[in-house]
Amino acid sequence: MGYIFLVGPVLLQILCIVHAVRSGRMFPWIFIIFFLPLVGSLAYLAVEVLPDIMRSRRAAQFTSNVRSITNPYGSLKRAERAAEMVGSVASKRALADEYVAHGRYSDAVALYQGLLEGQFRDDPALLYGLAKAQFLSGDGAGAQASLDALQIADPNFSSGDAHMIYARALELQGKDQEALEEYRKLARYFAGEEARARYAMMLQKLGATDEARTVFLEIVKSLDGAPRHYRRAQKEWGDIARAALK
Repeated sequence: MGYIFLVGPVLLQILCIVHAVRSGRMFPWIFIIFFLPLVGSLAYLAVEVLPDIMRSRRAAQFTSNVRSITNPYGSLKRAERAAEMVGSVASKRALADEYVAHGRYSDAVALYQGLLEGQFRDDPALLYGLAKAQFLSGDGAGAQASLDALQIADPNFSSGDAHMIYARALELQGKDQEALEEYRKLARYFAGEEARARYAMMLQKLGATDEARTVFLEIVKSLDGAPRHYRRAQKEWGDIARAALK
């Protein structure tokens, strides 16, 4: 362990010097890194390397957004070509995901169902993808059945998103009491305010107005004290809660 602490700063110093030379940032960083080995290296990473990484990510995101706007079906076409040329389960699953992203739910359902055979008949990822596509297509019973099959195939599978689809699939079928119980469980751990909002809306629907109001108040209080980015991300559910409290 002591050897690592001795060698680590030296390796970091060498890497920073090499990066500075290759990127044309020799002056004054070479001197800073050389004469202040650890502090200088950390300063170089903070000032020169990390900002470059962040800019690269933003640029990649911007490029992706531009491509989506100018050629919205580009990713779908690429996925179709890959599925046709490669023909693997992974490539076909990627195509099914693209079908879902483009609102072609029936095509996604058919593709997922075709993949769920042989050694992949109990594949959790495929069963989840099928359930999602079925729910989005309006087939609540199919989504519930697929998620039940997933739970049998992998009892340790855990996913807030899958649980949300399950609860909503029950609601879609008019199984309100069962949906209420699933929303109640989901509200305990689901990231964001959607689960609590749907739980409160179901309480309201079933006539438990006082309990619903309590949950809506919890949502509003949670958002009022939250950071701006969280409030912005959860705006839809905050608006629903505030409207219900009027």
